[in-house]
Amino acid sequence: MRRLHKIKLMPDKPFYNSCDITVYDVTGEKEKKRCKITVEYAEVDVRQLKEQGKGYQAAMEHYKDWIYKVVKHYIADDWECQEGLEPIMEIISDHIKSYFEGA
Repeated sequence: MRRLHKIKLMPDKPFYNSCDITVYDVTGEKEKKRCKITVEYAEVDVRQLKEQGKGYQAAMEHYKDWIYKVVKHYIADDWECQEGLEPIMEIISDHIKSYFEGA
């Protein structure tokens, strides 16, 4: 049975339309940097989600799923987040919420 990778996500300082996230594998005793991903939440990115009929909550789920799938692609295995997902989701929420207000 394969063991689930334990991952820590560390957001960089967010930009207006994106945020870089460093992905660390903390499964073993030593923390190991695995990759860096960029989550994009510019108005054009959010507009595409809205055109697919997604509201705010569905958009947030989309971003969460997207992060999981991209990290899984880079580490080539399933994983669970040990630290960092909540602050990243807060960053995304802070940047996309206004695109859904009054809609």
